[in-house]
Amino acid sequence: MSDHLTRSLNQVRNELLAGLSDADRESYLFLVDWLRRTDVASHALQVGDTAPDFLLPDAHGRLHSSEHLRGEGPLVVSFYRGGWCPFCNAELRALQALKAEFDSLKANLVVLSPETRDLPRQLQRQLNLDLTMLADVDHGVAISYGVLFRVPDETKAHYAGQGYDFAHRHGSTEWMLPIPATFVIDQDGVVRGAFVEPDFTIRQEPSDILAELRQLPARSCQDRD
Repeated sequence: MSDHLTRSLNQVRNELLAGLSDADRESYLFLVDWLRRTDVASHALQVGDTAPDFLLPDAHGRLHSSEHLRGEGPLVVSFYRGGWCPFCNAELRALQALKAEFDSLKANLVVLSPETRDLPRQLQRQLNLDLTMLADVDHGVAISYGVLFRVPDETKAHYAGQGYDFAHRHGSTEWMLPIPATFVIDQDGVVRGAFVEPDFTIRQEPSDILAELRQLPARSCQDRD
């Protein structure tokens, strides 16, 4: 395991923040402030809510049903912004580093991407990921989980200036993004853990997700044997 994967996400975050240009930092601060002022996160699913089921294709075109996945054990659903985001990629690497521990708890971990076409598969190869990445076509699942927002014009202008072509990445010109969020869902479809943070540079540590999984009723971690 590389040193990169043994560091906490918070340590990686601090390093990435330190490397931001002045323009990137200004855009970051604006967006986080805007997300907090508009209280976008208050629409997200909370602990105790029933998680809407979904059927989405993975990076190879195979369909995955959340109902089937949580029938095998607890389900972890992680929303991320896209392969262009260094904080998202750090999170994916951290999840990959502990994937064997998720497997040992009989948990299915899926990462939902707003990106379509061949981009999820390219990212899997680029980061050497063995994670199940699902394309949230039309952002339908992000909407049902309450984590989607329309990118404000100021941020749109900054991202466009950086060369991020969301029309190509998302297959639409709507400029919608999810708040990065992680949900732990038990076999009955009930949300048992919800991490939703408007500051997109802050992600739930995978070790904390594993701790939530270990606290689930025993049935959730045993029925896949």
